[in-house]
Amino acid sequence: MKLARAVAFSTIFFSVLIFLFSGCSHFNKDCDTVYQVATIDSLLNACYDGSVDMRTIKSQGDTGIGTFNQLDGEMIVLDGEIYKIKEDGTISVVADSETTPFCAVTFFKSDKKLELQPGMKFSQLSPALLGSLNYFYAIKITGKFKSVKARSVPMQAKPYPMLVDVVKAQPVFNLEDIEGTAVGFFSPAYVKGINVPGFHLHFISSDLKRGGHILDFEIEKAEMQTDETHGFMMVLPEDETFQHLDLTKDKEKELNKVEK
Repeated sequence: MKLARAVAFSTIFFSVLIFLFSGCSHFNKDCDTVYQVATIDSLLNACYDGSVDMRTIKSQGDTGIGTFNQLDGEMIVLDGEIYKIKEDGTISVVADSETTPFCAVTFFKSDKKLELQPGMKFSQLSPALLGSLNYFYAIKITGKFKSVKARSVPMQAKPYPMLVDVVKAQPVFNLEDIEGTAVGFFSPAYVKGINVPGFHLHFISSDLKRGGHILDFEIEKAEMQTDETHGFMMVLPEDETFQHLDLTKDKEKELNKVEK
């Protein structure tokens, strides 16, 4: 397996916060840091070969989302366990040896809790609930959902199709009256191309049997916890596909089709 080259994607301001004010000499569980593998635009460009294994992911966070080698399902990381949501909507625990081409994790420490209004839809989640448009926030929404519309993606074979083409035939699951947890991130607008600006959440049911990438939901009774995060670290794949990838194009339209 090829090692990933660690690169810090952060402003000088963030670096000062991390190294001077928080007293952290490196990225670890004592720092409020999002650890990310690759970029969302590389995933949109069919860069699906895994570059970092699950053992490493667990060492960098206990909460997060992503996908797996060859785009084999949706990833959700909850309470330190990594789950795979397959194309049929079923869920399995993932071996440490499996790899990811894209994911983001953090060690979750709740900074804020609030009850969400019954009937709230996914589209009604607002950054005003968070505190700032300029930080990353890890998100957990736990409770009962009147409905969850979710999807997964099937494992791909080379030559890989673009992600926008994969989701044209994505399996969609309509889950009704279900208890569980939505996990993910709010990312600032300035990381466009790096991560998904705004809210990006995956769902897992309380019985660990159903889930997926959230397209929509309606709350019945749920609590949202948020973890404001001031650090960001990214590792990039060391393979020829990524080395020669054209990442200069604006992929916003494709991202909207993929995420919604």
